[in-house]
Amino acid sequence: MTLTPTRKPDQVEIPVPAELLIREAHQKTRRRRAVYAFVSLGIAAAILATMFSSSFNHPATRTLNDTLASEVALGPPRCVATQLHLSGVEANGAAVSAGWIVRLRNPGDNGCTLSGYPSVQGINQWNGAVLTAAHTRNSYIGGWNSTKPVPTVVLKAKGGVASFLIDFVTNNNYRACPYVTRLRVSIPRSTTVFILKARLQVCKFFQVHPFVPGLTGGNL
Repeated sequence: MTLTPTRKPDQVEIPVPAELLIREAHQKTRRRRAVYAFVSLGIAAAILATMFSSSFNHPATRTLNDTLASEVALGPPRCVATQLHLSGVEANGAAVSAGWIVRLRNPGDNGCTLSGYPSVQGINQWNGAVLTAAHTRNSYIGGWNSTKPVPTVVLKAKGGVASFLIDFVTNNNYRACPYVTRLRVSIPRSTTVFILKARLQVCKFFQVHPFVPGLTGGNL
């Protein structure tokens, strides 16, 4: 009688219940992370879309007179020389101090601003020498008499004005000091030079003060 060996069946590894629970927990954690990542991306995309829509699709805010709000905040642009007409007149002096007021008018259709100091040179009639006026805030007879910063002057369209004062110490002796009969004047950031006729006996302290509103060359 021949005996045939009986082959044992392959053993199957059956996970214990604890391992099943751990695997299931890991799978749930991975699914939750995937869901959170997807939701976060969706929220970020929505925020970006809203921002771009607000920036590019919404019209600029305007005031009641249809002026851009940003333009109102910034004000008119800086004046250029071609916008302005200049004239000069003698200022009221005191003792040995004398002065000359330069007035700037904007006859154009657009407003503009002036701030800071003009550049002023005087031409001596006796020898052609050039005198350069020093920038000072004020003097005995005028200028910007305030501890506040020098103003930004708005020259409205069709007639807005500003002014500045030139002053100096004079002398009763006609030929004792330089006699300025021409002034070279330029405004900030401009290479254009205005030539004004004048009559200034400049012995010393030739100086120019900031632009101010109005026609008097000062704020008092």
